[in-house]
Amino acid sequence: MTDILLVVNDIAGNGRNGSNTFRIVKNFAQKGISTTVCPIAEDVVLGPADYLDNHRYDMVVCVGGDGTVNAAVNLLMKMEDRPSLGYIPAGTTNDFSKNLKLIRDVDKACSVITSGNLVNYDIGCFNGFYFNYVAAFGAFSAISYKTDQKAKNTFGYAAYILNALVSAPEHLQTKCHMKIETDNGDFEGDFIFGGICNSLSVGGQKIPGMTPGNLYDGEFELFLIIYPESGSDLTEILYSLLQGDFSNDHFVFRKIKRAHIIPQEHVEWTLDGEYGGSPAEVDFEIVPGAIRIASPLAVTE
Repeated sequence: MTDILLVVNDIAGNGRNGSNTFRIVKNFAQKGISTTVCPIAEDVVLGPADYLDNHRYDMVVCVGGDGTVNAAVNLLMKMEDRPSLGYIPAGTTNDFSKNLKLIRDVDKACSVITSGNLVNYDIGCFNGFYFNYVAAFGAFSAISYKTDQKAKNTFGYAAYILNALVSAPEHLQTKCHMKIETDNGDFEGDFIFGGICNSLSVGGQKIPGMTPGNLYDGEFELFLIIYPESGSDLTEILYSLLQGDFSNDHFVFRKIKRAHIIPQEHVEWTLDGEYGGSPAEVDFEIVPGAIRIASPLAVTE
């Protein structure tokens, strides 16, 4: 590896990611790697696509949050000869980076990126748009993109929690009627939450039996919470979430490779924490091993 495009999102996280740029570039230069810096900030005319259109890079390294990586992956997926991907987590929650055991410390992160240890990571395709770890609808799924960025920069993860608590009554009444056809069963009913995930946890809840190897096993996980018809149903659901036990009749959990989803009415989706629209129908399919990403996890061939 001799040439890196460094994408720095100075808006994500605490809004001071640019202060580490020299340190990152120096780390790479010490290993003989040339670095081109692409800043993501207000009033910047050139974006990552402009750099990728005009030069062949060995790797694209993102400094920012999950949304920054999502945007980079969607650019890479348009390329036939894709550069590998590096990620230095610097957002508010960084759920995606936690799956891959990535760390914020700049020097250690740079060591991982230049180690040559790459994982062939599975990517999801949602109506032609790519996502890394979750496409979700229903209760609390909109919290990440509806929380004000300035609040996230100031209060960090607490801003999400505060927003969730304030809007809890509204979200707990969410009812989405869906018809879902998959390669591993069909489902129809009212759901309070649903997600197509490639993650070790859903909504902060660890999924039993999931290991890092599931992130590149050629399958995603369909996770549905059936709408509670009574207060006792809701109590059982909340208790199960706290226990991390999704084996009862309130949940649907299946490994899938593709799905066709038809909502009965307007339903908003979030993709990797960003707004994903409210499509009349959803076609999902997995793209196995689509992105090679630097990670301390075991290398996949």
